[in-house]
Amino acid sequence: MSKSDERLPMIALDVGTGRIGVAILRDAILFTNHLDIISRDGSEFEKVASIVKDENVKTIVIGLPKTLKAEIGPQAEKVLQFVDELRLHLISPPPVEIVLWDERFTSVIAHRIFRAIGLTSKKERKIKDSLEAELILESYINYLRRELRKKEQQENQIQQESRKEHQVRKKPQR
Repeated sequence: MSKSDERLPMIALDVGTGRIGVAILRDAILFTNHLDIISRDGSEFEKVASIVKDENVKTIVIGLPKTLKAEIGPQAEKVLQFVDELRLHLISPPPVEIVLWDERFTSVIAHRIFRAIGLTSKKERKIKDSLEAELILESYINYLRRELRKKEQQENQIQQESRKEHQVRKKPQR
């Protein structure tokens, strides 16, 4: 991910039954930040669309809660329905890319983080969704960075091989 990545800013959504956690990454050199927790009260699509517009969001990463066997279960089906509805609310240009991201274990990781810092269950419930959204976004960003490093390594290897071939061709014949 480069500093001027065309996918930025991006947000992540952790879509739950009662709430949606929202995290944002505005600049590739900074960290993700908690942005909001949206209630699922019927106005959630307008609220997400408003965030997209206000923040000039280019990419939305939505956590897809697959089963442990990496299959689409009942909760993932609900998220896919949410995505279909959200697309209808994001019709104004420029188009926003929606990425579905495997979010298995984000709840477990968030719970462990809260335990490690001594947060009670009551306080945990208030911020859990936004932390899970941050974990989804961090996971996706780390993936993009790994892919970029792989591509750069491949390009470097090709350049090195090209230089070697060029040096072999330039050696004087005896």
